[in-house]
This record gives sequence, structure tokens and C-alpha cells, in this order.
Amino acid sequence: MLDPLIRLARPGDGPGLVELQQVLDRETEFMLLEPGEREPDPGPLEARLADGADGRDLSYLVVALAGAVAVGYVDVSVLSYARARRTGYVVAGVCADHSGRGLGRALMRSAVEEARSRGMGRLELTVMEHNRRALGLYLACGFQVEGLRRAALEVHGRRINEYYMGLLLD
Repeated sequence: MLDPLIRLARPGDGPGLVELQQVLDRETEFMLLEPGEREPDPGPLEARLADGADGRDLSYLVVALAGAVAVGYVDVSVLSYARARRTGYVVAGVCADHSGRGLGRALMRSAVEEARSRGMGRLELTVMEHNRRALGLYLACGFQVEGLRRAALEVHGRRINEYYMGLLLD
């Protein structure tokens, strides 16, 4: 199996990223979207990647590629409002075939480095309380638990708590 290449996503990566997200929606219950809820058209993501490439959008994605196949990603979304431009909201996922090998940590490290290079001051995310593996990863990457969102989600009829986590960059 190839060691994945980690880089900033760019226009043209949209179809592979949407396919990866759909795989993750099926593989795990830890992603927000259930199978079939995600927009299958890569067009909006392609447009977002193009806006990021020309500086119109502060958001970015870091992708891990095994050959031409996307196997992991970290998506950092930044609001365009002046008061919120230094904070990025993080969503991350690694497909099951590549989990447990340090890829999540490498992706997160790359995403944090990119945030710092862009002058961002904070990254934040939520993680389901029972997702101990991801919680451990985020803590190891320097994120701190800032709060608990009680009964924030419903998964298979069960109410799920989420930790709200943040990482100060400056």
C-alpha cells in the first residue's frame, strides 16, 4: 500500500473528495451526515476549491492521496466576516483502510501549520463523546475540551453528546 501524499486540495480534487466523504458516511457513525444525505455533485466543492485557490475564500482542505485516491482529509472552514476570519472550523476523516497509521495526526499537523501560515488564531471542532479515538487524536494535537453539547445529535435513535474543542494558535 502506498504512503499517502498530504497536500492542500486544489480544483480537480472535488470528485475524489466527495467520493471519500460518501465512503466515510457509510463506514462510520462518527461523521455528521448519514449515508445519502451528502450532496453527490462535486460542483459546489470544486467551486469552493477554486475560490480558495484565487484567495476569495479563506477556507481550505488538506487531502491525503494514495495514488490518485483520496483516503483522508481535514476541511477548515472560515467565515468571511471580519470578526470571524481568524477562526477555522475543522471537519476531519480518514477511511478505514488507512486508519490507525498516523495519517489523521499528519493531516491535522498539516492543517494546523496551514492555519498558522494564514495568520489564523484559532481552530475549533466538535467530536462525539464516545469517539475516543478521535478525541485522543485531537487532544494529542493540542486541542482542549471547552464544553459539552448535551444531546446535540441523534444517531440510531440515541441522543449523543458532543465535546466542543478548540486550539489557540497564537
